[in-house]
Amino acid sequence: MRATVGTKDTTMTAAFMALTNPGNADIKLISATSPVAGMVQLHEMAMKDGKMVMQEKAGGVSVPAASHAHLSPGGDHIMLMDLKKPLKPGDEVPLTLKFSDNTTHDLTVPVKAFTEEEEHYHPTPTAK
Repeated sequence: MRATVGTKDTTMTAAFMALTNPGNADIKLISATSPVAGMVQLHEMAMKDGKMVMQEKAGGVSVPAASHAHLSPGGDHIMLMDLKKPLKPGDEVPLTLKFSDNTTHDLTVPVKAFTEEEEHYHPTPTAK
């Protein structure tokens, strides 16, 4: 999970990870929750009107049978909004993932300094 301390907007962050499906049927990550955020959504980056935008991912994130899916900057990710406090490197955040097969997985996600391009998650207004 990306740290928010020192960022322009400390009210939101994103979580990235690899999801592994050892089963023999495809499943989907359909939602996530965390007590540190007022709202958690599954997001994707998509081309809209000639530019990349972040939007909620309809239908969830597919995790193929006997394979995996990656949640990464610039791709599918878990977005935590309305954070109750800034997150600093070294913090740990509880996160519950819910899948289409009615299973849930409780995780403790480490918070790390974010070194990718910040615009992915905090777009700046473009001059017209």
